[in-house]
Amino acid sequence: MNATTPWSEPETLAAVLAGWRELYTGRELFRISAGERWVRLHLAGDERVGLLLSDLPGARLVCAQQGRLPDPLVAALSLTRKHPLHTLLKDARLLSCGLLPKDKVAAFQFSVPHGGDLVLLHQLFGARGNITVVDRSGKLLWSVHRPPHESLAAWPPKGTWTGGDNGAPPADYDSLAVDQIIEVCIAQAHTVNRAALNRRSKASARLLSNLDRDLANADQGDVHRHKAEALAANLHTMTQGQDEIVLSNLTDGSSLSIALDPARTPAANMEVWFRRARKAENGLEIIRTRRQEAATEGERLQKAGDELDAAGEVNPPLDRLAALQQWRTDYQDLFPRTKDRPRGHTADEPARPFRRYLVDEKWEVWVGRNNKENDELTHRAAHNRDLWLHAQGVSGSHVILRTGGHPERVPAQVLEKAAALAALNSKARNSQFVPVIHTEKRYVRKPRKAPAGTAVCLRDQSLFVEPGVMAGVKPI
Repeated sequence: MNATTPWSEPETLAAVLAGWRELYTGRELFRISAGERWVRLHLAGDERVGLLLSDLPGARLVCAQQGRLPDPLVAALSLTRKHPLHTLLKDARLLSCGLLPKDKVAAFQFSVPHGGDLVLLHQLFGARGNITVVDRSGKLLWSVHRPPHESLAAWPPKGTWTGGDNGAPPADYDSLAVDQIIEVCIAQAHTVNRAALNRRSKASARLLSNLDRDLANADQGDVHRHKAEALAANLHTMTQGQDEIVLSNLTDGSSLSIALDPARTPAANMEVWFRRARKAENGLEIIRTRRQEAATEGERLQKAGDELDAAGEVNPPLDRLAALQQWRTDYQDLFPRTKDRPRGHTADEPARPFRRYLVDEKWEVWVGRNNKENDELTHRAAHNRDLWLHAQGVSGSHVILRTGGHPERVPAQVLEKAAALAALNSKARNSQFVPVIHTEKRYVRKPRKAPAGTAVCLRDQSLFVEPGVMAGVKPI
C-alpha cells in the first residue's frame, strides 16, 4: 500500500468526519465496544452503523462499518470487559464530530444525561496514538496514555465542527480502511505465532540435544558393570590408596583401566562402580522413551511451521486471518496459556503518571515528577533491562530510558539526550555541565526502610551533559 493513504490525509479525514456529522448527528449510542487499541461507537438507526476508531500500529484511522464486523476481525480485536467508556458515555447522544483545525485529531462531541457535554478525541499522528475523553471545562476524564498531547487535554476549538464540508472522501474509503486493519491484524498474528513457535522449537531442540548426551552416557552401563565385576573378582589383590588399576575384562579378556578413589577401600570402590552401572541401566529406558517423545514433538513442530507458512499464503486476506487463528487453535497445546503479546517490555502497556518524552521518534523516556513517582518509576514500572539515569551528587528526578530489553542497542546520542533530561530535572539544572550516572535498572536497589525516591546503584557509569531538551526530544 502507498505511503500516502486516505486515512492519513487531513483533507480526507475532515471530509469523512463532515459526512458523519451530516448523517449521524443526534443519534444515540446503543452500545460501545472497546479494546486496548480501538473503540467502536454503535449508533442507533436501521443501518446499525458503527464508527470504528483504531489505534493499531499501522492502522491509526477512523472508519464506519455497517452491521457486525467480520468474525475473524472480531476475534483479532481483543475486547476489554468493563471498559471505562461504558460508564463515561452511557446513554450518550452524538452532537457533532470533526477534525481539529491544526492537528490530526478526530473529535466526537456527546451529550450525556448524567451531566454536561463530553468530547472523545482520537489522536491520528505521532509515534503512537491516543484516545481521551474531556469535559467542557477541559478536565481530562480518561485516556489510554498519560500524559496526553496538549491538543487531547482541552475542549476543541469551534472550527472543529465546521471543517471538511467541501471535500469528499473516496467511495471505497471505509472498505480500504477495514482492509488495512485486517492486514495489520494478520501481520501481528503471524509475528506472534512465529515467535511462539520458534521459542518452542528451540526449547525442543535443546531438550533433544541434552537427551542425546544423556543417552550416550547411559550407554556406558555395560562398561561400568564390566569394571565393577572385574574389581569384585580381584578384591583380594587390591589395597587401599590406589588411584587406578588395570584389570582384565571377564567377558572378553580385554584390558580395563579403572579409576579408583584412594580414600575408599577396595570394596567401597567396587560398590561405586556397581552403583554407576545400575544408575545407567535403569535410566537408559527412561531416556530412550523421553528422546522418542522429544523427537516426535520436534516433527510436530516442523509440521506446525509448514502449516503456519501455508496459512500465511491464504487469500483473500480475511480468510488468511481466519486461517492463522485456526492454526493457533489447532496447536494451542504447544504453547503456554499466556496472553499473546511480544516478550519484553513494550511502550504500549497501560499508562503510568510520569512525564514522558520521545527521543528521535523511537526511544521513550520516563521522568519522575516527585519522590513518590520516582519510587514507582524505578522500583515498579521500569523493566530490568531499561536504562536508569540520575544527576550525580544532587537530588533530582529518576529517569528511565526504555530499551525494549536491549540496552546494548541504544545509540550514544539517545543516551546523551536522556541524560540531558535527567540533568534538567535536577537541582543542578542551572549548571553549565552536569555529571549524570546511568546503569541498567537491575543494578538499582532501594535500601530497606528507606524513604520514597531513594535508590542505590551497584554499578554505574557517568557522562557530562548540558541540561536541557535537546534536538529530537519532544514531550508525549
